[in-house]
Amino acid sequence: MWISKVSEIIGSSPTSFEGAAQSVLMRANQTLRGITGIQITEKRLKIVDGAVTEYRVRLRLTFDIAPRTESHW
Repeated sequence: MWISKVSEIIGSSPTSFEGAAQSVLMRANQTLRGITGIQITEKRLKIVDGAVTEYRVRLRLTFDIAPRTESHW
């Protein structure tokens, strides 16, 4: 039996919302296996002197948790 887990993560990019989501996915792939989906729940912009300087996203990342295996010891 497989179980999925959902984690809420925030990421940013100097160029786009898509870039911010990609940065989260790239980082999550370094430590998580079985990522099955992303839901963007919030988008924000950082403004400095009237110009957009950073794109930020809050997202829910869904990944599978491996089934429990019996120890062979």
